[in-house]
Amino acid sequence: MIRLLITELKKTRRRHTGLVYGAALGLMLVWALWAMSKMENRNNVITQQGYYYLLANFPLMNSFLLPVIIACAESRLCDIEVKGNTFKLLCTLQPRRSIYHIKLLVSFLYLLLFTTAQTALIRGLCGLFHVKQPCPAQHMLFFFLANLTVGTVLVIIQQSLSLLSDNQLFPLFVGVGGTFVGIFSGFLPQIPIQRLLPWGYYSVFLTVGLNYEQTTRTITYYPVPFAYRSYIGFAVFGIIAYLIGKDRFMKKEV
Repeated sequence: MIRLLITELKKTRRRHTGLVYGAALGLMLVWALWAMSKMENRNNVITQQGYYYLLANFPLMNSFLLPVIIACAESRLCDIEVKGNTFKLLCTLQPRRSIYHIKLLVSFLYLLLFTTAQTALIRGLCGLFHVKQPCPAQHMLFFFLANLTVGTVLVIIQQSLSLLSDNQLFPLFVGVGGTFVGIFSGFLPQIPIQRLLPWGYYSVFLTVGLNYEQTTRTITYYPVPFAYRSYIGFAVFGIIAYLIGKDRFMKKEV
């Protein structure tokens, strides 16, 4: 397993997949610095509720950016074998299932590093802006777990599509479509689009809500219970997606 992992990492050495995730993290950092500096002296939102502010907005940023980021990353990770048509050669050197699993492991490691860095970024930004709110450890944990889980399921879907598609445009179109679903599902809470498609679950697992008082133009953030039942159902969906994707790849003609 270690040998296969090292081999896969060497194959992706010049694909610069980490830069794709790094660009998303950098964009979020720039946005957060701008937004928090603009709101720093407005109704004490950042000073008193800085953690809630980021925990409410970062998942929305993820729903905008990560579906496309993951689609691009998976396309690049699978592009070598698909374009080079080397599956037949690889399958003589290693079990076919290991190809699927090693690529999935590499993708998960990238996603784990991104989610860990994003969670640490919340802590760092709140320290930078001298947020007085105590660090809500439970909410931070739910944020990390939810975003890692949703991202992993999207990785499974996009990797399966990339490995099964001769043309990588189709998986990319799926990722772009997922971005639109993530954007619009947050604006249509009365329609259960969020719970019907996996790209909307960044919003489903929010643990912070907001109340906007129009007369005074003040925003108040408040904690909401974590959607445990939805999380279990989504995890089951992810397992099913993995089993179907692996089965289809195992049956693919090479």
